[in-house]
Order: sequence, then structure tokens, then C-alpha cells
Amino acid sequence: MKLLLLFVVASPLVYGQAVKGSLLGTVTDSSAAVVPAAKVEITEVNTGLGRWTETNQNGYYVFANLEAGVYRVQVEHAGFKTAVRDRADVVVNSTVRVDVELQPGAVSETVDVRAEAMPLQTDRSDTGRKIETRQLSDMPLTFNRNFQGLLNLVPGATRAFRPHSEFFNSQDSLSTRVNGQTRLANNVQVEGIDDNHRSGLLTVIIPPIEALATVDITTSNYEAELGRAGGAVTNVTLKSGTNSLHGSAFEFNRVDRLAARNVFAQSKAHTVYNQFGFTIGGPIARNRTFYFGDYQSTRDRRGDINSATIPTTWTGRGT
Repeated sequence: MKLLLLFVVASPLVYGQAVKGSLLGTVTDSSAAVVPAAKVEITEVNTGLGRWTETNQNGYYVFANLEAGVYRVQVEHAGFKTAVRDRADVVVNSTVRVDVELQPGAVSETVDVRAEAMPLQTDRSDTGRKIETRQLSDMPLTFNRNFQGLLNLVPGATRAFRPHSEFFNSQDSLSTRVNGQTRLANNVQVEGIDDNHRSGLLTVIIPPIEALATVDITTSNYEAELGRAGGAVTNVTLKSGTNSLHGSAFEFNRVDRLAARNVFAQSKAHTVYNQFGFTIGGPIARNRTFYFGDYQSTRDRRGDINSATIPTTWTGRGT
């Protein structure tokens, strides 16, 4: 019990290197002049957690190291109506720009700012692909629903494959080659924490898809905190608890009765595959502290067919 209490007390002091997101922009008035000292407040709509800052002399503001989420942006300044942008999606390893134009009026008046079409990425130079919650749940996944199969969608990546034997790689870790680099040049992180098994470079922990919020794959011009890669950096972020109780349950099943017989076998080998689990999240203290957990189990009972060829006895005469 003492060890458990020590772990619970000390755990907030132990942080891994996590990849966050950023939200920034410029505040101007209707004449396109910048507005310094404007109060900019952001609130994550699912958790209620908020931060605020003021624009500098150039009307510029920035919120760095943000947790991935959906943010409400509110801008206030004396002599102008309050401007509100309801939904600004910030995902891992991304920079989101929300520029706001203030209209003359009283602060008590509110103007809703509509989201504009996504502009070209001008605030950073890295390349890759971000796959978010809705895409993760909608897209079919191969290789026992492993998120690493999503590397097939990234330009410059070869088709994901399963290295090593099923005994050494029992977790079904997948790998690929990116931009001509060896697969050993890749890096996988969970919440910014190293997730690589050095012997053979396998992924140690492979969370279930239901527990993932974002899969971020960067293939070049990495941010400084990523590093240790010449191929791709895959960073996985997990879902979080929110102010409302939420969760899911899942099961996937394969049986030999629904499969074809091996062409070299006289009968079907008995095969049963079950993958099942659940997720659950919710509030501990509303707008302050949350919990989220997941469980997944895989039961694989498989009958293998092995075919061997034995050479015939040599009957020729010696010389």
C-alpha cells in the first residue's frame, strides 16, 4: 500500500516528452490594423480547461504546448465587440492559425467567427499526415486492426509488413520503409514517449484503435523534439476523459467454419480468433481532472498446415 501511495503522489512529477499542438493568430480591426493588448481566451469544449493571454504590439498571440482537442477562442478588447470562434481543432504535432477581425461596438456584444477554408500550411515546414478519431473509426484496418497499417496512406512509404517470426513478434508489430530509408530509421512514440523495442526495432505497446485520438506520421523536416529518425516518426495520442461519461465495447471474431479449406489439406484446421475489449472515460473533478482507460485481449487458436517434401533415395551406381 505504501508503494502504491508513493507512486500516486510522485507520478505527476514524472513527465515524458510529449508532442503537443499550438494555436496562434493575429487580431486586427475592420481596417486591417493590428490590435495590441487584446485578451484572447481559449477553452477546450470537452473538458472545460482554459487558458488566456494578450496580443503583443503586433497583434499576435500564441498558445504553445496545447493538448489535442477542440477549442473555443474568444477575443475581447475595449471599444470592440467580443469575437468568438466556436470550434478550432488542434491535433498532435500541428500548428493551427485562427486570425480574428474585431468589429467596433460594446464588449457585451458578441460576433461569431466562422471557420474559413483551410489555407496552405505557412507556420511550419514538416511534411506527413495526421489521421484523427473519425478516420480511425471509419477506415478498415488490416493486420489485426494495428494502427501501423495506416502508414500505407503516407506518400513515400512502402506497404506495411510484419517483420520477424510470430514468436519474436507476438504483438503483431508492423514496419515500413519511408523515403528509401531502412525500417530501422523509423521511430514510434506513444504520447511522445519512446515505444521502440531496440532488438529488431519492434513497437512495444500497440493500443487498440478505440483508445486512439490521433495518429501523426511525419516523414521529413521534423520538429526539434521529435528527432532520432531518418525515416518516419509516428506519434500516437490516446483519448482523454471529458466532463461526460463515455466509452465503447468491441469484439471481432474469425472462425474456421467461415473460411476456405487449405488447398493442400484434407480437412480444415481448427482456427478461432477473438479480439475484444472496452474503453471508458469520464470526470474525476469536473473541468479539472479526468480519467480514461482501455482493455484489449486477443485469443488466437490457430491450426497450421505444414507441407514437407522428402527427396527420394538415390539408386544410381557409383563410378
